[in-house]
Amino acid sequence: MEKKEIMTDENQLSSEEIKKLRNLIDTEEIKKLRLKYSYHMDARELDDLMDVFADGAVCGYGPYGDWEGKETIYNNYKETFKDTINTPFVSMHVNTNHLVEITGPDTAKGRVYLLDVITKNMDGSDIEEGKSNFLWFALYDEEYVKINGEWKVKRMDLHFFWPERHIAEDFSTKFL
Repeated sequence: MEKKEIMTDENQLSSEEIKKLRNLIDTEEIKKLRLKYSYHMDARELDDLMDVFADGAVCGYGPYGDWEGKETIYNNYKETFKDTINTPFVSMHVNTNHLVEITGPDTAKGRVYLLDVITKNMDGSDIEEGKSNFLWFALYDEEYVKINGEWKVKRMDLHFFWPERHIAEDFSTKFL
């Protein structure tokens, strides 16, 4: 018969360990939020995409301007994807190297690498043979807020590194 371990004073978690676990859970929830953002964008599921944003969210997209508020964000994505709205996965946003720092009980910041590849041209036509499938290499700087126990994107700034560089004047390599 297998003996079950009973929680005693010797093996209970300290308050510091509980705080670390809370931070790990929050970090994983934020990473999942980021993945939902890319998935819904690539699947062209704009209504679901809006669920990742807080009301009043801002997307700073360099040369494409600042998109303020969920309605503006929605309308700008709808316009951007007008030729491919019914063709999911024309582009695939590959996120990697996601750094998250929990800055308060309901706030956090993140930095994410973006490798954006295309499976068709943005007008829906096939990619020319021999042409690169890479659309952009970029970096997201993000602010998150927890609302009613759920993490949302409060601000998203995208810094473009390739094929053209469009980096905010206040961009810093320092994150943590």
